[in-house]
Amino acid sequence: MKTTIEFIKLTILTVGTTLAILLVTGIASFAHANGDLYKKNLGVGWGDTTTKGWGFSEKGWWTTGAEHLKRYEDKKDISLFDLQGDITRYGKTAFFIQAPGDECFQRREDCDRPNGMKQKRVEAKLKSAFKGMVWVSYSFMIPDSYEFNHHKKAIVQFHSDYDYYPPMFLLQISEDGLLWTHESGGGLLTVEGGTDECASGAGGDGDTHKRMYCEVRHDWYRLIKADDLKTNVWYDVVMNINFDNKNIDKAYHKVWINGELVHERHNQTLWEHYKGLPKEFMQTTFNFGIYGTSLDKTYQAIYADEIHFGKKCKKLGINKLGYDCKQLEAQEIEESEPWASEDKAHYYTTGETKYFKNPWY
Repeated sequence: MKTTIEFIKLTILTVGTTLAILLVTGIASFAHANGDLYKKNLGVGWGDTTTKGWGFSEKGWWTTGAEHLKRYEDKKDISLFDLQGDITRYGKTAFFIQAPGDECFQRREDCDRPNGMKQKRVEAKLKSAFKGMVWVSYSFMIPDSYEFNHHKKAIVQFHSDYDYYPPMFLLQISEDGLLWTHESGGGLLTVEGGTDECASGAGGDGDTHKRMYCEVRHDWYRLIKADDLKTNVWYDVVMNINFDNKNIDKAYHKVWINGELVHERHNQTLWEHYKGLPKEFMQTTFNFGIYGTSLDKTYQAIYADEIHFGKKCKKLGINKLGYDCKQLEAQEIEESEPWASEDKAHYYTTGETKYFKNPWY
């Protein structure tokens, strides 16, 4: 199966009186009455391979700010998140996800954060959580309409299921390429009295409405260089992470792209448990879509497919995409070093930005 779109595909669909024009450019107007993002199963039917292996979660999926997203969709006559069948990596369907930049269409907590940030998010979020050894596959394609800039937009997040902890990992797109962002490598810093700065200015816990638990460092690993990150090409990503906060020396994270091991690091993955906090929330949950600042007023869109979960590689079913788990697991590379690394503890305590490693200067 070819993974490069070699032609511009124009399909005209008539649904009642609604005319939907689907373009490989990703600038699309869909009939949005069904609202796949707001469905427990995201619209994926029995036997569909767009999502697979998440059945341990009978609770299904949800999204942040649903009523605000729906209001924007009605006003613009578009859909932000659709299960469509015209452009897929494998099988009959894949998700088309778009995040316009004309206005902040999320809830007030995102559009008017205390630190001045304005975040847009069109995300499917798993209601249940997990820990231990996990494998996740995620195929994505960037259409020509995607507006790249220095602001990073996350398309995958492994987030703490404790709301007041930051995410552990993000797969991000920017003008620097495809980045694997690791926020839990240095553990957490407890900020006395809390701060509006960590977690991109999201609200916190307690009476202060500020975040008390902030990440010590941010490490960015560049998986694909900017010049090599192409539009209209499917990228098959496989992630193997051991989320272990009891034996941190056994924790690690690996990433394969199109069958090649491009990242491996052995260090802390899951946040440690702080005394006094609920132990049942010290796990990981999974989000995918488009998430990042709306201050740049840019447009982003992606196609996403084959989003699978398993405790072992063979459970992902990536053989259907032409990959062999034994071959993947046999690959070895030197341990990855961060492409960029920021001292976040210094920033949260002094307000000054400081890098351990800064590729931009």
